[in-house]
Amino acid sequence: MHINSLKTAGIVTLSYLIGTSCNIHDNTINIPDAKVNVTTDIDATNVAPGQQIPVMMTVDKIFLIDPAETPPAEHVADAGHVQVYMDTTATEPLLITAQATFNVTVPAQTKAGGHKLICRVHHHDGTPTTTQMEISITVKVTGTVGDASVTVEIDSGAVGSGGSGTVGSGGATGTGGSAGAGGGLGAAGGGVGGGGGS
Repeated sequence: MHINSLKTAGIVTLSYLIGTSCNIHDNTINIPDAKVNVTTDIDATNVAPGQQIPVMMTVDKIFLIDPAETPPAEHVADAGHVQVYMDTTATEPLLITAQATFNVTVPAQTKAGGHKLICRVHHHDGTPTTTQMEISITVKVTGTVGDASVTVEIDSGAVGSGGSGTVGSGGATGTGGSAGAGGGLGAAGGGVGGGGGS
């Protein structure tokens, strides 16, 4: 009876160890000596929301394979693909690829300013590795006043001393982002002068 209890305890312990060791997706498993390098041939300091960024990738000690495919037996240990993220790997990837050249689309809702595309190598089963490289980009937003994706900042110009009223017509942003003429504030004519915007 004592031997049966020990057998049962051993099976329960073994089952617990097997069950806990199978959750490898919260950990990283490295591909030994793996390296990745990514570059782009566009002006990364002038990127627009929705723009496609071409990326060229070189890898060393990684057998690139689509995650839906089964790697050959000789490449099980070094098979992998790349997942591309915007700013943090805590979000959903923008792209999952095993191609050496690919395009990444900047999300349309991306705010102006500095951002980074993170290209992280994942094992063929999706497990992340610590092998990654970043491309720094600067997103610049352009458009017309009233466009929800545009932020308008007024750096200079004086506000007139007119009375209260509604915003006058003709104040749309012109080419290059300067304020248009005639965009006065209120019927009394006091407002931001033409050409005084950012």
